[in-house]
Amino acid sequence: MKMNKGLLVFLAVAGVSISGPMVKWSLACGASPVTIAFGRMCLTALVLLVPAIRSGELLAVLRAPRRQLLLACAAGFLLALHYTAWMTSLSFASTFVSTALVCTQPLFVAALSGILLHEPIKREAVPGAIVAIIGAALIALLSMTGEHGSLLGDVLALLGAMFIAGHWLCGRAARRDLPALGYMTFVYIVTALCLLCISPFTGGLHATKESLGGIIVLALACTLGGHALMTYLLGYVSADVVSFALLGEPIGAAIWSLLLFDEPVTVPLLIGGLTVIAGLAMYTYGEMLAARRGGKRD
Repeated sequence: MKMNKGLLVFLAVAGVSISGPMVKWSLACGASPVTIAFGRMCLTALVLLVPAIRSGELLAVLRAPRRQLLLACAAGFLLALHYTAWMTSLSFASTFVSTALVCTQPLFVAALSGILLHEPIKREAVPGAIVAIIGAALIALLSMTGEHGSLLGDVLALLGAMFIAGHWLCGRAARRDLPALGYMTFVYIVTALCLLCISPFTGGLHATKESLGGIIVLALACTLGGHALMTYLLGYVSADVVSFALLGEPIGAAIWSLLLFDEPVTVPLLIGGLTVIAGLAMYTYGEMLAARRGGKRD
């Protein structure tokens, strides 16, 4: 049973890791970032729609109090902005660097929680946050030279991290007593509608036949086989395991990109990206220690 859980975690990480390379594939085939995100959300919502309706979970979400519905809509809007910013960043930055920077979302969650919810960052997590910020700053400095990476790509990836942090905070507040399947289906539908509204300002929706394969993989392997599987696994493994496992996403993305597209990563950017990942690992471990000590005091 333990082997099965470990295998599922590995498959989920592999699923989310191929997200960046598949976006790059679709971009190279002529699809726009918003089109890729729109197709991904539409396909995912269509797959979930029937079971969400049959189970009554979608109806339960629609009957939720207005505040929860507004928060769920905000989560969908922020997810649309996340996909727009991050997928556009992949047109400029390497897959490894873009994915490593967008994985700094826990730091943005901590910052936004401190500002909006008055929940300061845990003392034990501060060293990890500092190391991750140093790694991100190193990547930005390298990009400014023009020899390694793209500063625009870095900024867009960090904006993507900020938007997904807002998405998770809204989702945490909205999902207190809402069923998971109904909530996910509702948010994905809202995200698709928001992307449709954003598309005229980004050149409209346009894709090619070649890009459709990448969009299908994103919906099935990355969203359902990756993120949805991770959500399911939270019922069987601790959140700490999932958090640490997801830190492997940038490494997996780099491996997929190397295997599929022979995309290299320069040594300086590799060092910067690994510094970010190491800092996030320290940050996650610090959060775990703080939670355990808090539990003991209680």
